[in-house]
Amino acid sequence: METLVIRAGVAFLLACCLLSSPGLVSGQGIAAKYVRDVGIESDPDVILTEMFEDSIAAIASRWNQAQNSAGMSLSSDVPAASGGTRSLLMTSVGGTNTGGALYKNLGSGYDQVYLRYYIKYSSSGTYHHTSGWLGGYNPPTDWPQGGAGEKPTGSDRFSIGPEPVDSALHFDLYTYWMEMRVSPDGVNYWGNTFIRDPNLLAKTDQWMCVEVMVKMNNPLSERNGELALWIDGTQIIDLRQGSPLGNWAFNIFTPSPTGAPFEGFRWRAIDLLKLNWIWLQHYTTGDPSGFVGKVWWDHVVLAKKYIGPINSVSNPPPAAPTSLSVH
Repeated sequence: METLVIRAGVAFLLACCLLSSPGLVSGQGIAAKYVRDVGIESDPDVILTEMFEDSIAAIASRWNQAQNSAGMSLSSDVPAASGGTRSLLMTSVGGTNTGGALYKNLGSGYDQVYLRYYIKYSSSGTYHHTSGWLGGYNPPTDWPQGGAGEKPTGSDRFSIGPEPVDSALHFDLYTYWMEMRVSPDGVNYWGNTFIRDPNLLAKTDQWMCVEVMVKMNNPLSERNGELALWIDGTQIIDLRQGSPLGNWAFNIFTPSPTGAPFEGFRWRAIDLLKLNWIWLQHYTTGDPSGFVGKVWWDHVVLAKKYIGPINSVSNPPPAAPTSLSVH
């Protein structure tokens, strides 16, 4: 399977997406201060971490819901820069179960968070929804809620899943919120997507570092909420009011230098709706009976500031640019 590639043919498009924003990274992230993530949990801007270094029972006890924990195990396969010795392996069995998940209620919630995690997709099997999701529920709950195909009201929920969105493993941001666009059938509101890069694919049989940032709209009447994605420390897109340029076709936004400015996100209409849950989910419905699907997870960090990839002793991450512009 071809790994994640960003080719020169889309360089201008990505440059449009990388315009500087005061809400995003300006310099190295939190991880740069902690070699191999050792001690990162003590950083004042870190909300939670999960390194999967103890038993499945102990891991499950730290999350509000551990779905199909019987299908989870500890693996010695870890990212190259890891300071640990274990990762979490989630499995699915075709015809028997649809996978597994870890869900965490964050309580009263936050107005801006960054979720960074390492994930390894197997090159065999299918992925219906498999990624580190985050979002908000009002009121906060200890388990995931429904609402697939339904448009949120602005007072109930929103969600973002950076994940493969088709059988070719094109990577995008599968997103629900109060002003999402209807699907081509004119009835259902399936997750909206925004990147639409044919060369941006989920890596398979190797680790990839995914980081997603969400910033809530404030005041409640404005569309000044934001959404951004990094893969292996490279910013892929920054969706905010006025940027990037692009065009909507039903529930798909496609960046284009000749399009209209992105309108921004009005994630919520009431202040009680905040970023208050994360969900490490492996969900698949397309595998044949008896097939064992596999997904590995490691180095999960949730923080109030940009995190960045693991900093190794031999290869520290470069400083991120403070601004980029298109000429």
